[in-house]
Amino acid sequence: MNTKIALNTKTVLNTKEIFAAPDGAVYEVQIARGDKLNALTDAMYGSLIEQLKYAEASEDIKVIFLRSDNKHFCAGNDLADFLETEFNQASNVVQFLVTMARLTKPIVCAVGGAAVGIGATMLLHCDLVYACDDTKFSVPFIKLGLTPEGGSSKLLAQRCGPAKANDWLFTGRTFLAQEASDAGLVNGTFADTETTWSEARKIAQNLAKNSSRVLKETKALLKADQIENVVELMKKEAVIFAEGLATEESKAAFKAFLNR
Repeated sequence: MNTKIALNTKTVLNTKEIFAAPDGAVYEVQIARGDKLNALTDAMYGSLIEQLKYAEASEDIKVIFLRSDNKHFCAGNDLADFLETEFNQASNVVQFLVTMARLTKPIVCAVGGAAVGIGATMLLHCDLVYACDDTKFSVPFIKLGLTPEGGSSKLLAQRCGPAKANDWLFTGRTFLAQEASDAGLVNGTFADTETTWSEARKIAQNLAKNSSRVLKETKALLKADQIENVVELMKKEAVIFAEGLATEESKAAFKAFLNR
């Protein structure tokens, strides 16, 4: 199932947990920490930021394709690492989301397995998302005594409707790919992981047949003036999120989770 792209001299900042390389005019980025369900560490966020900025700046790249290199897309933050890293608006996790929000090039994403927390909210900053039928989504912030992040306090309702956003954010429950597709969180579903990767890559390659100018201008028109509003919202969310992390309620929830 593990299908890695070939690396070449244009690739930057490949680590054992983040791989990326151009495939024609498509820049493919893979999250590769399968033993931890691709839970993201501070260092991984830093590498993802560099990869996305590289793709954004490259004149040769028209489209970004994001996926994992194993069944699970992303189980959210690595909580042990997260608790050891100071959280504020300058944190890598926040800057990763800001970088995604400000991308001018289309980003296509393929997900499967676990898509939890930021593994779900980052999808709100992708332009096209495709999921394997067995993908399990959740935004369980409330279960950790925390509030939504990544712009999800507004973007989720805009994309999927207030009723569905309220359901997912207030309950933190798990929902499957078909429900995500019906609600508009993902654009389509496929039967298995390999097919999801393959079909999503084809879509990214087809997008890249268009001119860079048209792709960027189309994305700019679709996003209208929301980008800076979303960035400001994420900064506000980060302040409230940081305050929540300091509460005894949240500390107890994290302790219980880590001691499971």
